[in-house]
Amino acid sequence: MKTPNNNYDGKPTVYLDHNILDLFVKTRDLPFASELKEKYQIIYSDETLKEIKRTGDNGSQFLEALESLEAMHLRIFVTESFKVTDRAILKELNPFDAFEDYCKNIEPIYEAMEKATAQSLLKFYGGRAGSDFEEINREQIDSFGGLMSYISDRVDEVKDLVPGVDAAVSAYTKEMQKSFNEALAQSTVELRKNIEDELNYSGVQTYRNHMKVGPVQLNNIEPPNVIEKIWSIYKTLDGYRENNFSIEQFLGLSQNPIYNREMYLHEKVTSVYNVLNVIGYYPDSKMKHDRRFTAAMSDAGHAAIASFSDFLFSRDAAFIHKTRAAYEYLNVKTQVIEVIVNDV
Repeated sequence: MKTPNNNYDGKPTVYLDHNILDLFVKTRDLPFASELKEKYQIIYSDETLKEIKRTGDNGSQFLEALESLEAMHLRIFVTESFKVTDRAILKELNPFDAFEDYCKNIEPIYEAMEKATAQSLLKFYGGRAGSDFEEINREQIDSFGGLMSYISDRVDEVKDLVPGVDAAVSAYTKEMQKSFNEALAQSTVELRKNIEDELNYSGVQTYRNHMKVGPVQLNNIEPPNVIEKIWSIYKTLDGYRENNFSIEQFLGLSQNPIYNREMYLHEKVTSVYNVLNVIGYYPDSKMKHDRRFTAAMSDAGHAAIASFSDFLFSRDAAFIHKTRAAYEYLNVKTQVIEVIVNDV
Protein backbone atom coordinates (compact mmCIF):
# COMPACT_ATOMS: atom_id res chain seq x y z
CA MET A 1 0.00 0.00 0.00
CA LYS A 2 1.91 3.04 -1.21
CA THR A 3 2.00 6.41 0.53
CA PRO A 4 4.16 9.43 -0.26
CA ASN A 5 6.67 8.47 2.43
CA ASN A 6 6.35 4.85 3.47
CA ASN A 7 4.48 1.60 3.01
CA TYR A 8 1.52 0.39 5.02
CA ASP A 9 2.75 -2.53 7.11
CA GLY A 10 -0.33 -3.87 8.87
CA LYS A 11 -2.92 -6.56 8.14
CA PRO A 12 -3.79 -7.40 4.52
CA THR A 13 -6.07 -4.72 3.14
CA VAL A 14 -9.58 -5.45 1.87
CA TYR A 15 -11.59 -3.05 -0.25
CA LEU A 16 -15.35 -3.58 0.01
CA ASP A 17 -17.60 -3.16 -3.01
CA HIS A 18 -20.74 -1.21 -2.07
CA ASN A 19 -22.89 -4.36 -2.19
CA ILE A 20 -20.80 -5.83 0.63
CA LEU A 21 -21.23 -2.71 2.71
CA ASP A 22 -24.94 -2.85 1.97
CA LEU A 23 -24.96 -6.39 3.30
CA PHE A 24 -23.56 -5.23 6.65
CA VAL A 25 -26.18 -2.50 6.83
CA LYS A 26 -29.08 -4.87 6.18
CA THR A 27 -27.75 -7.70 8.37
CA ARG A 28 -26.01 -6.27 11.42
CA ASP A 29 -24.94 -9.51 13.15
CA LEU A 30 -23.14 -11.38 10.39
CA PRO A 31 -20.38 -13.62 11.81
CA PHE A 32 -18.53 -12.74 8.63
CA ALA A 33 -18.06 -9.17 9.92
CA SER A 34 -16.05 -10.07 13.02
CA GLU A 35 -13.91 -12.52 11.07
CA LEU A 36 -13.27 -9.89 8.42
CA LYS A 37 -12.24 -7.26 10.97
CA GLU A 38 -9.95 -9.70 12.78
CA LYS A 39 -8.03 -10.89 9.72
CA TYR A 40 -8.00 -7.81 7.48
CA GLN A 41 -7.77 -4.06 7.45
CA ILE A 42 -10.98 -2.82 5.83
CA ILE A 43 -10.59 0.22 3.60
CA TYR A 44 -12.99 2.63 1.92
CA SER A 45 -12.54 5.44 -0.59
CA ASP A 46 -14.11 8.64 -1.87
CA GLU A 47 -15.95 6.43 -4.35
CA THR A 48 -17.50 4.70 -1.33
CA LEU A 49 -18.45 8.07 0.15
CA LYS A 50 -19.93 9.13 -3.19
CA GLU A 51 -22.19 6.08 -3.23
CA ILE A 52 -23.16 6.68 0.38
CA LYS A 53 -24.12 10.26 -0.47
CA ARG A 54 -26.45 8.99 -3.17
CA THR A 55 -28.33 6.87 -0.61
CA GLY A 56 -29.65 10.06 0.99
CA ASP A 57 -31.07 9.76 4.51
CA ASN A 58 -29.80 6.18 4.88
CA GLY A 59 -26.19 7.28 4.50
CA SER A 60 -25.48 7.28 8.23
CA GLN A 61 -26.13 3.54 8.40
CA PHE A 62 -23.32 2.89 5.92
CA LEU A 63 -20.99 5.19 7.83
CA GLU A 64 -21.84 3.36 11.05
CA ALA A 65 -21.02 0.05 9.37
CA LEU A 66 -17.62 1.36 8.24
CA GLU A 67 -16.98 2.73 11.71
CA SER A 68 -17.82 -0.60 13.37
CA LEU A 69 -15.45 -2.34 10.94
CA GLU A 70 -12.68 0.11 11.94
CA ALA A 71 -12.20 0.93 8.27
CA MET A 72 -9.40 3.22 7.07
CA HIS A 73 -9.68 5.78 4.27
CA LEU A 74 -7.80 5.28 1.00
CA ARG A 75 -7.33 8.01 -1.58
CA ILE A 76 -5.13 8.78 -4.55
CA PHE A 77 -2.24 11.05 -3.60
CA VAL A 78 -2.52 14.43 -5.32
CA THR A 79 0.46 16.80 -5.32
CA GLU A 80 0.45 20.38 -4.06
CA SER A 81 0.01 21.50 -7.67
CA PHE A 82 -3.09 19.26 -7.89
CA LYS A 83 -1.51 16.64 -10.13
CA VAL A 84 -2.84 13.08 -9.81
CA THR A 85 -0.17 10.46 -9.07
CA ASP A 86 0.18 6.68 -9.14
CA ARG A 87 0.36 6.53 -5.35
CA ALA A 88 -2.27 6.23 -2.65
CA ILE A 89 -2.58 7.33 0.98
CA LEU A 90 -4.09 5.06 3.62
CA LYS A 91 -5.22 7.01 6.66
CA GLU A 92 -7.05 6.43 9.92
CA LEU A 93 -10.03 8.70 9.43
CA ASN A 94 -13.44 8.31 11.00
CA PRO A 95 -15.97 7.65 8.21
CA PHE A 96 -18.30 10.38 9.50
CA ASP A 97 -15.46 12.93 9.40
CA ALA A 98 -14.37 11.71 5.98
CA PHE A 99 -17.93 12.01 4.68
CA GLU A 100 -18.32 15.54 6.04
CA ASP A 101 -15.01 16.58 4.51
CA TYR A 102 -15.94 14.98 1.18
CA CYS A 103 -19.29 16.73 0.98
CA LYS A 104 -18.00 20.15 2.02
CA ASN A 105 -14.59 20.41 0.42
CA ILE A 106 -14.19 17.86 -2.33
CA GLU A 107 -17.49 16.68 -3.66
CA PRO A 108 -19.30 19.70 -5.16
CA ILE A 109 -16.83 20.88 -7.81
CA TYR A 110 -15.51 17.42 -8.64
CA GLU A 111 -18.99 15.90 -8.82
CA ALA A 112 -20.03 18.55 -11.33
CA MET A 113 -16.87 17.98 -13.34
CA GLU A 114 -17.20 14.21 -13.27
CA LYS A 115 -20.84 14.33 -14.30
CA ALA A 116 -20.11 16.67 -17.19
CA THR A 117 -17.16 14.69 -18.53
CA ALA A 118 -19.20 11.50 -18.38
CA GLN A 119 -21.87 12.90 -20.69
CA SER A 120 -20.06 11.85 -23.87
CA LEU A 121 -19.92 8.29 -22.60
CA LEU A 122 -23.58 8.45 -21.54
CA LYS A 123 -24.39 9.63 -25.07
CA PHE A 124 -22.39 6.69 -26.41
CA TYR A 125 -24.60 4.34 -24.38
CA GLY A 126 -27.73 5.85 -25.94
CA GLY A 127 -28.50 8.47 -23.30
CA ARG A 128 -28.90 12.22 -23.82
CA ALA A 129 -31.32 11.74 -26.73
CA GLY A 130 -31.92 15.10 -28.39
CA SER A 131 -28.53 16.56 -27.44
CA ASP A 132 -25.80 16.99 -30.04
CA PHE A 133 -22.06 16.76 -29.37
CA GLU A 134 -21.58 20.54 -29.40
CA GLU A 135 -24.06 20.95 -26.54
CA ILE A 136 -22.35 18.24 -24.51
CA ASN A 137 -18.90 19.67 -25.29
CA ARG A 138 -19.93 23.11 -24.03
CA GLU A 139 -21.08 21.57 -20.75
CA GLN A 140 -17.80 19.73 -20.37
CA ILE A 141 -15.64 22.74 -21.21
CA ASP A 142 -17.56 24.92 -18.72
CA SER A 143 -17.23 22.32 -15.96
CA PHE A 144 -13.55 21.74 -16.64
CA GLY A 145 -13.03 25.50 -16.56
CA GLY A 146 -14.83 25.57 -13.20
CA LEU A 147 -12.46 22.94 -11.86
CA MET A 148 -9.42 24.88 -13.07
CA SER A 149 -10.78 28.04 -11.41
CA TYR A 150 -11.36 26.08 -8.20
CA ILE A 151 -7.73 24.94 -8.23
CA SER A 152 -6.50 28.49 -8.88
CA ASP A 153 -8.62 29.84 -6.02
CA ARG A 154 -7.15 27.31 -3.62
CA VAL A 155 -3.65 28.28 -4.69
CA ASP A 156 -4.42 31.97 -4.11
CA GLU A 157 -5.02 31.12 -0.46
CA VAL A 158 -1.44 29.88 0.01
CA LYS A 159 0.54 31.81 -2.61
CA ASP A 160 2.21 33.99 0.05
CA LEU A 161 3.50 30.85 1.77
CA VAL A 162 4.87 29.24 -1.39
CA PRO A 163 6.55 31.84 -3.63
CA GLY A 164 5.95 31.25 -7.33
CA VAL A 165 3.28 28.60 -6.88
CA ASP A 166 0.52 30.84 -8.28
CA ALA A 167 2.38 31.41 -11.56
CA ALA A 168 3.19 27.72 -11.92
CA VAL A 169 -0.38 26.62 -11.28
CA SER A 170 -1.76 29.32 -13.57
CA ALA A 171 0.38 28.02 -16.43
CA TYR A 172 -0.60 24.45 -15.57
CA THR A 173 -4.36 25.13 -15.53
CA LYS A 174 -4.22 27.04 -18.82
CA GLU A 175 -2.36 24.19 -20.50
CA MET A 176 -4.79 21.66 -19.05
CA GLN A 177 -7.79 23.62 -20.34
CA LYS A 178 -6.22 23.88 -23.79
CA SER A 179 -5.45 20.14 -23.90
CA PHE A 180 -8.96 19.30 -22.69
CA ASN A 181 -10.61 21.47 -25.35
CA GLU A 182 -8.41 20.00 -28.11
CA ALA A 183 -9.13 16.43 -26.99
CA LEU A 184 -12.88 17.08 -27.04
CA ALA A 185 -12.73 18.65 -30.49
CA GLN A 186 -10.67 15.78 -31.87
CA SER A 187 -12.96 13.10 -30.41
CA THR A 188 -16.03 14.88 -31.84
CA VAL A 189 -14.52 14.96 -35.32
CA GLU A 190 -13.82 11.22 -35.14
CA LEU A 191 -17.29 10.40 -33.82
CA ARG A 192 -19.06 12.36 -36.55
CA LYS A 193 -17.30 10.48 -39.35
CA ASN A 194 -19.66 7.53 -39.02
CA ILE A 195 -22.81 8.99 -37.44
CA GLU A 196 -25.93 9.83 -39.42
CA ASP A 197 -28.36 10.72 -36.61
CA GLU A 198 -26.37 12.55 -33.95
CA LEU A 199 -29.38 13.44 -31.80
CA ASN A 200 -30.50 9.81 -31.37
CA TYR A 201 -27.07 8.24 -31.37
CA SER A 202 -26.40 4.95 -29.55
CA GLY A 203 -22.77 4.13 -30.12
CA VAL A 204 -22.72 0.92 -28.13
CA GLN A 205 -25.56 -0.69 -30.05
CA THR A 206 -24.21 0.54 -33.40
CA TYR A 207 -20.77 -0.78 -32.53
CA ARG A 208 -21.96 -4.22 -31.42
CA ASN A 209 -24.23 -4.56 -34.46
CA HIS A 210 -21.38 -3.67 -36.79
CA MET A 211 -18.92 -6.03 -35.14
CA LYS A 212 -21.52 -8.79 -34.79
CA VAL A 213 -19.96 -9.56 -31.42
CA GLY A 214 -21.53 -9.05 -28.00
CA PRO A 215 -22.36 -10.73 -24.68
CA VAL A 216 -23.46 -14.02 -26.30
CA GLN A 217 -19.99 -14.57 -27.73
CA LEU A 218 -17.85 -12.82 -25.11
CA ASN A 219 -19.40 -14.23 -21.95
CA ASN A 220 -18.34 -17.72 -23.00
CA ILE A 221 -14.67 -16.74 -22.76
CA GLU A 222 -13.03 -18.34 -19.75
CA PRO A 223 -9.82 -17.34 -17.90
CA PRO A 224 -6.91 -17.24 -18.16
CA ASN A 225 -5.90 -14.49 -20.60
CA VAL A 226 -9.44 -13.19 -21.06
CA ILE A 227 -8.37 -9.87 -22.59
CA GLU A 228 -5.99 -11.53 -25.04
CA LYS A 229 -8.73 -13.96 -26.11
CA ILE A 230 -11.15 -11.08 -26.63
CA TRP A 231 -8.58 -9.19 -28.71
CA SER A 232 -7.94 -12.28 -30.85
CA ILE A 233 -11.57 -11.93 -32.00
CA TYR A 234 -11.58 -8.19 -32.64
CA LYS A 235 -8.19 -7.79 -34.31
CA THR A 236 -9.47 -9.71 -37.37
CA LEU A 237 -12.62 -7.59 -37.77
CA ASP A 238 -13.24 -4.64 -40.09
CA GLY A 239 -12.13 -1.39 -38.49
CA TYR A 240 -9.30 -2.95 -36.55
CA ARG A 241 -7.59 -5.24 -39.05
CA GLU A 242 -6.97 -2.73 -41.84
CA ASN A 243 -5.89 0.02 -39.42
CA ASN A 244 -3.29 -2.17 -37.67
CA PHE A 245 -4.79 -1.54 -34.25
CA SER A 246 -2.77 -2.71 -31.25
CA ILE A 247 -4.31 -4.28 -28.17
CA GLU A 248 -3.32 -1.16 -26.20
CA GLN A 249 -5.25 1.05 -28.62
CA PHE A 250 -8.24 -1.30 -28.43
CA LEU A 251 -8.23 -0.96 -24.64
CA GLY A 252 -7.75 2.81 -24.66
CA LEU A 253 -4.32 2.60 -23.06
CA SER A 254 -2.52 4.97 -25.39
CA GLN A 255 -0.88 8.11 -24.01
CA ASN A 256 -3.41 10.29 -22.19
CA PRO A 257 -4.47 13.05 -24.65
CA ILE A 258 -5.25 15.54 -21.87
CA TYR A 259 -2.31 15.03 -19.50
CA ASN A 260 0.20 14.12 -22.25
CA ARG A 261 1.73 11.26 -20.28
CA GLU A 262 1.57 7.51 -19.82
CA MET A 263 -1.58 6.48 -17.98
CA TYR A 264 -1.18 5.35 -14.39
CA LEU A 265 -2.17 1.82 -13.43
CA HIS A 266 -5.40 2.83 -11.68
CA GLU A 267 -6.35 4.90 -14.74
CA LYS A 268 -5.68 1.91 -16.99
CA VAL A 269 -8.00 -0.20 -14.85
CA THR A 270 -10.79 2.32 -15.43
CA SER A 271 -10.18 2.34 -19.18
CA VAL A 272 -10.10 -1.44 -19.56
CA TYR A 273 -13.17 -1.88 -17.35
CA ASN A 274 -15.16 0.61 -19.45
CA VAL A 275 -14.06 -0.98 -22.72
CA LEU A 276 -15.26 -4.37 -21.49
CA ASN A 277 -18.64 -2.80 -20.71
CA VAL A 278 -18.83 -1.26 -24.16
CA ILE A 279 -18.02 -4.39 -26.12
CA GLY A 280 -20.39 -6.47 -23.99
CA TYR A 281 -18.25 -8.61 -21.71
CA TYR A 282 -20.59 -9.17 -18.75
CA PRO A 283 -22.01 -5.69 -19.41
CA ASP A 284 -24.12 -3.58 -17.12
CA SER A 285 -27.69 -3.22 -18.40
CA LYS A 286 -29.83 -0.19 -19.29
CA MET A 287 -26.89 2.21 -19.19
CA LYS A 288 -28.70 4.82 -21.26
CA HIS A 289 -30.54 5.68 -18.03
CA ASP A 290 -28.74 8.08 -15.69
CA ARG A 291 -29.08 5.95 -12.56
CA ARG A 292 -27.77 2.77 -14.17
CA PHE A 293 -25.00 4.68 -15.92
CA THR A 294 -23.90 6.35 -12.68
CA ALA A 295 -23.83 2.99 -10.90
CA ALA A 296 -21.67 1.49 -13.65
CA MET A 297 -19.24 4.42 -13.48
CA SER A 298 -18.97 3.91 -9.72
CA ASP A 299 -18.14 0.25 -10.33
CA ALA A 300 -15.28 1.30 -12.59
CA GLY A 301 -14.12 3.71 -9.87
CA HIS A 302 -14.19 0.96 -7.24
CA ALA A 303 -12.18 -1.34 -9.50
CA ALA A 304 -9.58 1.39 -10.03
CA ILE A 305 -9.03 2.41 -6.40
CA ALA A 306 -9.20 -1.19 -5.18
CA SER A 307 -6.09 -1.91 -7.28
CA PHE A 308 -4.11 -0.44 -4.36
CA SER A 309 -5.45 -3.09 -1.95
CA ASP A 310 -4.58 -6.73 -1.34
CA PHE A 311 -8.15 -7.99 -1.76
CA LEU A 312 -11.41 -6.79 -3.28
CA PHE A 313 -14.67 -8.32 -2.02
CA SER A 314 -17.88 -8.17 -4.05
CA ARG A 315 -21.18 -9.98 -4.64
CA ASP A 316 -21.70 -8.63 -8.18
CA ALA A 317 -20.80 -11.35 -10.68
CA ALA A 318 -20.59 -9.02 -13.70
CA PHE A 319 -18.35 -6.61 -11.79
CA ILE A 320 -16.15 -9.48 -10.67
CA HIS A 321 -15.70 -10.85 -14.20
CA LYS A 322 -14.74 -7.47 -15.65
CA THR A 323 -12.44 -6.55 -12.78
CA ARG A 324 -10.65 -9.89 -12.79
CA ALA A 325 -10.10 -9.63 -16.54
CA ALA A 326 -8.73 -6.08 -16.23
CA TYR A 327 -6.48 -6.97 -13.28
CA GLU A 328 -5.15 -10.06 -15.01
CA TYR A 329 -4.15 -8.18 -18.15
CA LEU A 330 -2.61 -5.25 -16.24
CA ASN A 331 -0.81 -7.51 -13.72
CA VAL A 332 -2.65 -5.97 -10.77
CA LYS A 333 -1.90 -8.09 -7.72
CA THR A 334 -5.23 -7.49 -6.00
CA GLN A 335 -7.24 -10.70 -5.55
CA VAL A 336 -10.94 -10.33 -6.42
CA ILE A 337 -13.08 -12.47 -4.10
CA GLU A 338 -16.71 -13.31 -4.71
CA VAL A 339 -18.57 -13.29 -1.40
CA ILE A 340 -21.44 -15.76 -1.14
CA VAL A 341 -23.60 -15.49 1.97
CA ASN A 342 -26.41 -17.99 2.40
CA ASP A 343 -29.80 -17.19 3.92
CA VAL A 344 -29.46 -13.39 3.56
